[in-house]
Amino acid sequence: MTGPTAVSRGTHGAPGAPSAKVLVVDDEHAVRELLAETFRLAGFDVTAVASGVAALNTAYAEPPDLVVLDIRLPDFDSLEVARILRDDGRDVPVVFLPKPFVLENIVTRVRQILTV
Repeated sequence: MTGPTAVSRGTHGAPGAPSAKVLVVDDEHAVRELLAETFRLAGFDVTAVASGVAALNTAYAEPPDLVVLDIRLPDFDSLEVARILRDDGRDVPVVFLPKPFVLENIVTRVRQILTV
């Protein structure tokens, strides 16, 4: 998958409030879809992509409120993706996705960051 996959939109927070935009970046299709669906069900507005290049293109086109970023990407070092976003003035929080991970812990961490 080379481009972003828009995932069903959810709502986060109070009824009528805009949902936080989460960009999920993982090259493994099953993991990417699991994360995207989980965040959607948790009420977030989710876009999921498979590569560092797609993550940067998506972040420029539709700036996210937070990025969930796989530690290992085939085309780009994940730390480099985060650095490029930061250096370009995009002060977006990044949650690095370790492997293996506990899904509940990732969702909890994202919620903590976005409610601060």
